[in-house]
Amino acid sequence: MKTELILKEGYPFIFASAFFAVVSFLFLSKFWVVLAFLLLFFFIYFFRNPERIPEDTAKNVIISPSDGTVLSISEAVSPLTKEESLKISIRLSILDVHIQRAPIKSEIKAKEYIHGEFLSLNNEKASELNEQNRVLFENEKIKIVVNQIAGFITRRIINFKDLGPVDLGERYGMIMFGSQVDVYLPKNVTLKVSEFQKIKAGESVIGYLNEEN
Repeated sequence: MKTELILKEGYPFIFASAFFAVVSFLFLSKFWVVLAFLLLFFFIYFFRNPERIPEDTAKNVIISPSDGTVLSISEAVSPLTKEESLKISIRLSILDVHIQRAPIKSEIKAKEYIHGEFLSLNNEKASELNEQNRVLFENEKIKIVVNQIAGFITRRIINFKDLGPVDLGERYGMIMFGSQVDVYLPKNVTLKVSEFQKIKAGESVIGYLNEEN
């Protein structure tokens, strides 16, 4: 199946800004023309859908589910599994690819959507109170929960996949316009990322499962 270069979810934004650009060119001043074309190029760029190849495809590898910068690494209780876990918080900038990808070859076993608030992600309560979508990836060796968290600009979390099998790095969802993704890993994982590191979804290795444990 051919991969679309631009996500169809971006078409309404692209068509609207293209229409605005035409109207501006025909009837408005240069300021509005420039603004309209900037918006058009921004939406095309934001909804881009690049191919990604994992840096490693070993059976015990865990690939980042999101683009962004590692904001923090801590210990926390994982939602859905309620297990003590290693939590990696990844902050996305407006220029990052906002598509999320499966961190392991597995099955999506559960989802939990919470229609929360839209606080700024700089607010320490945002990861608890904001709109979010939790997804449990599970195979015979490991359970990983990925939590998509909306920011104050974001107003929509999208899922492409229902419950069932997913391949390593397969696209399963996205968040609109600035956001955060929290990844909950079992404690028997050797982390390969550090705070403030820039990572890419479907490509960067964030850890390896210690199978002997």
